[in-house]
Amino acid sequence: MTDGRTSGRPVEHGFPHLDTVREAVNALYRRLTPTTLRTYDTSVAPGDVAFSDLDDLHLGVQRVARVMVRHLRLPDARMIVSFRGMEHAANVELAAGPEYFIELNDRFRTHRRDIGAALAHEVMHVHLHRIGLSFPGTRGNEILTDTATTYLGAGWLLLDAYREDAVSSQKLGYLTPEEFGYVLAKRALAFDEDPSIWFTSPQAYTAYEKGLALAREDTRRPPLKT
Repeated sequence: MTDGRTSGRPVEHGFPHLDTVREAVNALYRRLTPTTLRTYDTSVAPGDVAFSDLDDLHLGVQRVARVMVRHLRLPDARMIVSFRGMEHAANVELAAGPEYFIELNDRFRTHRRDIGAALAHEVMHVHLHRIGLSFPGTRGNEILTDTATTYLGAGWLLLDAYREDAVSSQKLGYLTPEEFGYVLAKRALAFDEDPSIWFTSPQAYTAYEKGLALAREDTRRPPLKT
């Protein structure tokens, strides 16, 4: 499995995948139950995934991978992480376990601040594989993975990896920045958490605010008639 990457190309905005995102949130509640989801009420802490240029690369990446494994309640899973040149940001081999092999794009050797975001997405692939939750097609499954990563408390890293200016851009994952913001906002409203205090990217904050506005609209919509 791979996660999408935009680097230097225009970033898609808005809410083009909103129906699938909402379906993914509902699928999480059906598969994991509201009681289980409440155990994810605390997000991954910024300090737990901080990665200095002075840190040993391979020891550091294994440390961050272990953070994701613990956060997603996969104590019997071992992530073996390596680097290679490739088009996508990362890739994971889904097998029977307990060892799973994750490959990160070589660029993360020098862009370490986003390693936590890439690993969050790939470890979530493992989690969904192990609980038997998937959507048809690659794109649907990747949207499910982004949504689950975000709703279960690690996806604020994916939104914070979004940066864009007049000459360059970067985004990880398949959701648009605003869709990441929407899922984060749904989580924030459900668990009384404010993820915006962790953003280092001003563009991430703007996207979160747009997602929050839509999430608040959801709370004012009347329930569907049966």
